Amino acid sequence: MPVAMKILFSFFPLFVAYNHGIALLSALCKAQGIETFLYILDDPGLFKNYLKNSDILCVGFSAVTEHDYLKSIPFMEIAHAERKLVMLGGVYPRRMKYMPEAPANLICFGEGELLPEFLLSGDLEIFSEPMIYPDLNRLPLPDYDLFKDIPFERAQLPVMKDKKILPYYSSRGCPYKCSFCEVRYQPKGIRIRYNVGDDISYLLGRYQPDIVFMGDTLLPYYDKKWRNSWADISFPFAAYIRADIPEDILVWLIERGMIACAFGIESGNQEYRNDILKKQLLDSDIFNTVKILQKNNVEYAPFYMTDSPGETFTIKAQTYKMADKTGGYPVFFKYEELGTGDL
Repeated sequence: MPVAMKILFSFFPLFVAYNHGIALLSALCKAQGIETFLYILDDPGLFKNYLKNSDILCVGFSAVTEHDYLKSIPFMEIAHAERKLVMLGGVYPRRMKYMPEAPANLICFGEGELLPEFLLSGDLEIFSEPMIYPDLNRLPLPDYDLFKDIPFERAQLPVMKDKKILPYYSSRGCPYKCSFCEVRYQPKGIRIRYNVGDDISYLLGRYQPDIVFMGDTLLPYYDKKWRNSWADISFPFAAYIRADIPEDILVWLIERGMIACAFGIESGNQEYRNDILKKQLLDSDIFNTVKILQKNNVEYAPFYMTDSPGETFTIKAQTYKMADKTGGYPVFFKYEELGTGDL
């Protein structure tokens, strides 16, 4: 039996008031004739009034970390009390095997691209097993119309300040196995979308952003087919790279418009970085990449991590010294704040 032809997507904003997963689900739903609506969680009373004045029966919540999941619980309870069908999904549930305390009728522990099938026919497959969508090339582009008049606001570097930024993702997964990384909780393997040129051309024409934020965990520049899919397009973009990116590929990205990037260094001690954190990154590669970025006026944010297991005072001091040497706009994280678990 059909479940609904309307759905309200909602989430508690963490770093940005954007949610790529929700935008993608909205596109999939709209393609099947399902109306989609968005509510960025703010005040419980306002949310309750919104639901009371709405005929929407299904509310889908998305959580990225434990922090925004806990913030979302009161809103899920309100939706449940208003007799809405409450669904929960996102990065945080995918880390869990079960969540008996969650005030949701249904929880998606995998990827939710089959949500329209549930809404149209009641097919519970996406809630009964942690499904993985195999081919990103079959997916539509995200429905960013859902976020009209809502700024992306993830201007990590000065060149991105006061700019209209649009997120784009061309892959899921990462080939590296850093011991602390959140990606280790994601499905194994790497999936890549080989349509960058056409995708970006469409997004630039429809939304006219100043900068595209390539949100891939690691931009899959190591894949030749992915690089070929760019064709001749060039546009201003920011991306996550590794500090040991091959020099020719780094130059290739800069020629195609990379004006800003971020990369993890984590520790200033090479032995600790590689033996404990499993970063597989040499100091020489870091400084070579920094040199090329500086030469080409590309702004960059090196990421560092402190207070991780086994880190000594000396190693921590070396990390701060490395930050001084590499320059850029360094960002420091504390290990316990990352929620990565034990090394």
